[in-house]
Amino acid sequence: MNNDLNHELEQMKEEVQELPEMIRSRLDNTYQSLEKGSLLNHKKRPVRKKRRLAGILAAVAASGLLIIGSGFISPVMAETLKNIPIVGSLFLKVGDEGLKTASKQGLTTDANQSVTHDGTTLSISELLYDGSRISMVLTRETSDGKNEAFGDWWDHINEKKESSYIRFFADDKELNVGYSMSYSAEDTKNSTIVTLVPDSLPDEFKLSVVIWDIETQQQFKINIPVKKSTLNNVILTSEELKSHDNINISIKKFEMTPATMRLEVTITGKPGQDIQEIAEDIPDQYKVMGSINIDYDVMNEQGELAPSIGASGHGSGGIFQYSLMFEPFSTPPQTITIKPYVQKEEQKVYIPELEFHLPVPK
Repeated sequence: MNNDLNHELEQMKEEVQELPEMIRSRLDNTYQSLEKGSLLNHKKRPVRKKRRLAGILAAVAASGLLIIGSGFISPVMAETLKNIPIVGSLFLKVGDEGLKTASKQGLTTDANQSVTHDGTTLSISELLYDGSRISMVLTRETSDGKNEAFGDWWDHINEKKESSYIRFFADDKELNVGYSMSYSAEDTKNSTIVTLVPDSLPDEFKLSVVIWDIETQQQFKINIPVKKSTLNNVILTSEELKSHDNINISIKKFEMTPATMRLEVTITGKPGQDIQEIAEDIPDQYKVMGSINIDYDVMNEQGELAPSIGASGHGSGGIFQYSLMFEPFSTPPQTITIKPYVQKEEQKVYIPELEFHLPVPK
């Protein structure tokens, strides 16, 4: 019976090569997870449950043959298969709402790239690139099985003040980009979700993640082919320039995807001023230690505020530029209000003179 089952699975996998890449990736991931489960059951579970698992595998094979054997896949079935989330997705377990939505809708990819040095393996599994952000699951494992919590390992690097311990490259060009890390749940504590806010990237590129491991004193370089997962992103712009207290704010772009809302803001001063002169002209109430300290909320027509994911910013010439990311609203908004504010102790002090109202096209 096992030989027959293996034969059916092999035949099915051969036929799966004819499927679109996204569908094939989801099915391949399901095979791997089931096969892994089979090995675990072989070690720990009684024979009766092993037989039950074999029945499940046979059912998967049979259903696959029914789908593929007819020589075509209907559009409805193709969409259903694309929407199968990656099995064991960390995005689904501990990701923000945007990552959970992206995984459920089949917008993430199973990167499956790893590098091993001296018994330590760093790997990147699930990845999302929707044009607004890059999020990936980064895992560190050791051959002795005593996997240190990712947060503890990372804090150890910070304590040692190791420089350039993680760098990112797109098509071999280093990205000057902010990033954040979100440590995972207890059952996968040696993993983290890394999120980048790139300024501008093509729809397809090679992402390289270079990590210095302080424990092994080795450099790990992981290369991943990346392709934008969404096509019909909604992009809002505004020609308005809002001015108040020597602050001139404009909205470069507000982009919405199923996984992310991204706001790009610029602050300028008087014509000819450089960034130092702009900062000097702005009243102290908008600054912390001499730096501009204006943050932003994103609100829909229902008065709901979108949770913040992260932000980055830099200044050059006579322009300060900021990129801020937010989780998407649960239902598509009709209008977007950008609400600048400064934080005074525990209270947000909004600046209504600098608010922007953006209608969302239907």
